[in-house]
Amino acid sequence: MNEENKPKRDELRPTVGQGSAPEPEAEAPPVTPPGNADDGRRGDDTYVARVARGAGISTAGQGIGRVLGYVAQVAVARLLGAQFYGFYTLGVAVVNGVHIVSRFGMENGVVRYVAHHREHGDEARVRGTIVQALLITLAISLALSVVMFFGAGLIADRLPKDAPEMVMVLQAFAFVLPFFVFMSMTAWATQGFQTVTYAAYIQQFIRPGLFLLFVGACYLIGAGIVGVIAAYALAMFLAGVAGLYYLKKLFPPLFDRQAQTKFETKALFGVSVPMSVTQGAQYLNNFSAILILGAFAAGSPVGIFNAAARTATFLTAVRFAFSGIFSPIISGLHARQDREEMGRLYKDVSRWIFTGAFVLFLVIVVFAPQVMSVFGASFGQGVTALVIVAVAQLYSSSVGPAPRMLAMTGNQNFAMIATSVAAVTGVVVSLILIPRYEILGAAIGMATAIITENTGTMAAVKWRLGFWPFNLAWLKPLAAGAIAATATYAITLFVILPGGPIPNVMVFGGFLGLLFLALLFLFGLSDTDKEFLGAFWNVAKRYLPARFRGGGENRG
Repeated sequence: MNEENKPKRDELRPTVGQGSAPEPEAEAPPVTPPGNADDGRRGDDTYVARVARGAGISTAGQGIGRVLGYVAQVAVARLLGAQFYGFYTLGVAVVNGVHIVSRFGMENGVVRYVAHHREHGDEARVRGTIVQALLITLAISLALSVVMFFGAGLIADRLPKDAPEMVMVLQAFAFVLPFFVFMSMTAWATQGFQTVTYAAYIQQFIRPGLFLLFVGACYLIGAGIVGVIAAYALAMFLAGVAGLYYLKKLFPPLFDRQAQTKFETKALFGVSVPMSVTQGAQYLNNFSAILILGAFAAGSPVGIFNAAARTATFLTAVRFAFSGIFSPIISGLHARQDREEMGRLYKDVSRWIFTGAFVLFLVIVVFAPQVMSVFGASFGQGVTALVIVAVAQLYSSSVGPAPRMLAMTGNQNFAMIATSVAAVTGVVVSLILIPRYEILGAAIGMATAIITENTGTMAAVKWRLGFWPFNLAWLKPLAAGAIAATATYAITLFVILPGGPIPNVMVFGGFLGLLFLALLFLFGLSDTDKEFLGAFWNVAKRYLPARFRGGGENRG
């Protein structure tokens, strides 16, 4: 390789002269001075520290976003009732499916190749990648929106005869689709610049915050299901506008008509096409049970199962918090062929994801009846479904960001195969069980798909890259969780707080989490655990009042 074509490590993040914008402090690593070798582990600018900073910012976003989204779902369920909440849930499932098709896997391509071209200092190809990804997905979404609007009757005909409202619901969601795609693609594009801050702002603060605000307005004016869907669309649109603003902040040449643009269509589609199949299969893993349940029992059963599944999906917040920053870092490491660092990072990140998800899992399982009662009295039927899906989501957290590992290292076809097999398996199981068991059958079908997919992607990472997520260090969070859950459950047998399920879940769930954390420290932390927690805490302190931050904060 010629010297001039070698990847320059000082170009991992552009300088201000290259069109970068100042980012929040402690967000991304500083630029290495030209001529200095940087192996990614100098000072506190290690890959562990970068993951911790990214995960810290994204965790704040995921935590707040998930809470806002969950509160909004509870509000919608109480506003519409179980039956119409079920219709709304089916509409969300359909628009999410069409949204996957509209993205065409471009979200993976834009992250990978923005990071890759920045690694080589190629601004023209960075601009071309972003422009192509945005325009192609927007064009597809507009076309499919028209198809969805005029095909709503055909879709509704596949549902039980007691669901005539679904035509109106699906037509309303057809107007949501372009805004949904526009918002998500701008958010994904920002992650190619090795920052998750702006994606967190868009998807975890702005969109759910606006939706909750607009749902509150629906309460005040007495709007029905169409008003809720309109609120959904407006929140997406405004979040997308914010996404464009952040893209301009990160990469001003994107909006400079004089800037050079180079398109790498073949490379972009080479990643995007197989990953679009993968994303479609993952969609089926998450939504096929809801769609099949809706085909046999639209209305209340769909709403109850969705409430259980969404609650269990809280566990995925931890994985998503890490995946945003993990993906471009792995892409950069792969470009430099640093397999040792890739394997070490994958193992550590997988354990951290599991540890965070395990705490949420224990709270959900111990307090499952109280959690489901928050949606309303009729939602108690979903307790068993909640536990089943939560077990599957915990397993998916245990394998870490395996699909992202494959996508960022040129092994996206193996992710496609694993998720496709899982999707077919989940559909078959759902078709067999849902007609007889309804909500329980849907839970088993979804859990089967999730477990099959993650087993396949984990096996592919081991086969293709030689990396395995598990080691003896996993025994510590397992032991801490078992002790904390047992102690908390024993206390709840004798102590019940007044005020209903919410105070009990918050107080005793908080106690479980603190006891779990204390036991982890008691059992001892590894060097990378300590490094991660130190960098993570530096980010967390930025969200605390000034009097709690202390002195000597490392601004990174």
